[in-house]
Amino acid sequence: MEKRKFKILMLGLFLIILGLFLSIPDGKLRLVFCDVGQGDGALLIKGKWQMMIDSGADNGKMERCLDRYLPFWDKKIETVVISHWDNDHSGALSKIMKSYKINKLFESSPSDKNIEQEIYTEKIRAGDSFKYGEMAFEVIYPRKFGGEGNETSMVLVLNYEDKKFMFTGDVNLTGEGEMMTWWKKEGVEGLKVSHHGSDSGSSEEWLKRLSPAIAVISVGKINNYGHPKQTTLNNLNAIGSKIFRTDEKGDIILSWD
Repeated sequence: MEKRKFKILMLGLFLIILGLFLSIPDGKLRLVFCDVGQGDGALLIKGKWQMMIDSGADNGKMERCLDRYLPFWDKKIETVVISHWDNDHSGALSKIMKSYKINKLFESSPSDKNIEQEIYTEKIRAGDSFKYGEMAFEVIYPRKFGGEGNETSMVLVLNYEDKKFMFTGDVNLTGEGEMMTWWKKEGVEGLKVSHHGSDSGSSEEWLKRLSPAIAVISVGKINNYGHPKQTTLNNLNAIGSKIFRTDEKGDIILSWD
């Protein structure tokens, strides 16, 4: 009986040590697109640094994603970006702030949420940029701070090791058309597809300009909106993008060595 207890104790100790080992951050940059259902929630992780882009709705899914990918002892998220304050992009933020200390929050439109935690908040718009180590972030939409809804959804470009990944929030066709007049760079390696694959964005001309090798669609299973729309999928297939969908694959993890 004592020998059995000892074996169980040693097994438990081994599992704790294994969990600690697996939680030790390495130097790779990882982009985690959390399966938050019909919404957006992503994590950027490099070493001990983390950024959260949108939080998904208040359904517990983003919190569980944080538990899966962040070390259990690390209760700080260095940076949060909210593309816009629609519930499916920001609804879980208040609850997340009860468990995690957030150092800085970037927004391109004013919040209508009750944020209890004191956070350094910075208002940003097209032309603004910020850096973390070798990672450079460029805001390319909207051109002015303010407004509400998809019309003011932030578009953010990550530049890292000569590669670009674009996060588009829910930007619409009007926003895409405006960006094509002033953002003259062409080609990104990766794209978070706008508005869960809706045909309110992702025009044929815009996607041809970007020509992403990888396209991630954050979308809920059997949603009420028919997302992703077939038009969007056709436009992505026409340029040869490899499509990853959270409704089909769950969490999607991309990494740079």
